[in-house]
Amino acid sequence: MKVFITCINALGGMGEYSQVMVSDIAHQLGFRNMGIYFYNSSEESELSLSARYDGIIASISWGDIIFFQHPTWHPLKFEEGLIKRIKGSGGKVIIVIHDIRSLMFEYRRFELEYEINLYNSAEVLIVPSFSMKKFLQDNGIRENMKFVVQEMWDYTTNIQFLRMPEFQKEIHFAGKPSKFLFPNQWNFDVPLKVYASEQCTGENVRAMGWLNSEGLLLELAKGGFGLVWYGSDYWHQYMKYNNTFKLSTYLAAGIPVIIPRGISNQHLIEKNQLGLIVDSLDEAVEKVKNMEESKYQEYVRYVSNFSPLIRNGYFTKKFLIDAVQMLMRQDMIN
Repeated sequence: MKVFITCINALGGMGEYSQVMVSDIAHQLGFRNMGIYFYNSSEESELSLSARYDGIIASISWGDIIFFQHPTWHPLKFEEGLIKRIKGSGGKVIIVIHDIRSLMFEYRRFELEYEINLYNSAEVLIVPSFSMKKFLQDNGIRENMKFVVQEMWDYTTNIQFLRMPEFQKEIHFAGKPSKFLFPNQWNFDVPLKVYASEQCTGENVRAMGWLNSEGLLLELAKGGFGLVWYGSDYWHQYMKYNNTFKLSTYLAAGIPVIIPRGISNQHLIEKNQLGLIVDSLDEAVEKVKNMEESKYQEYVRYVSNFSPLIRNGYFTKKFLIDAVQMLMRQDMIN
């Protein structure tokens, strides 16, 4: 039995970054790569597409396990065809759900039924959160589906952090002001450092520009708080189901976080004392302003204990191994 994992190529952005990271961690466990090229597949002929499927799955044998990272950002028709070809060749499919496009974008909600049908073709589903599992169970996933919950993204790095973050009453945010909106409306007396290639028009904002992964971690690690926030109520709702890389980025850098109440990772932040849970940006700023250095350093110590899990890929290793066990054992339950 061999174990494969798909990985999208030539997509760019966080969609590709997340799949490459998961694939790299999977390779440490002996998984084999199954590359999927990103292109305009909607214009490809059926004959050409069939040949492409055969090329993608050429190395699999009967009984092999294939972890299918979803979405591939191809049309659902492409993904359905590829999974059908994998299963027709005797492969056992575990779908790793990074995002559900019909939930990400309100105008695509009509696709949910078709995505559920795709997920029902899997032997096991790896979902971002317990709330995502419950949502799928309430919306058409078959009763005997086996689930594994990811809980949190990893953010792997080889950086050696030699100093603890310093107590600084400032907030970091890695994200585009045009997408998340609030940085352009920032008028608080606690400074906001924004990491993006765009300009930011908010008051008391320091535009840090775009930094690569290593540079971003080193800058964040100097101190302060990492902010996870949203640009619209719709996206806030989606954050109850998905996981965000921002959270893992800040924790990998060793700094405590600020998150909105109700997101999927709230229980992890609370139970491990990794930062602040707030209902508004006003509350976040007020808590930072009133923070004592001793309390900040307490948060830093808890983050220091937790962050090696993220830096070394243990959340990913766990869900990959759990999914193989879930697939092959009869005594494992959700």
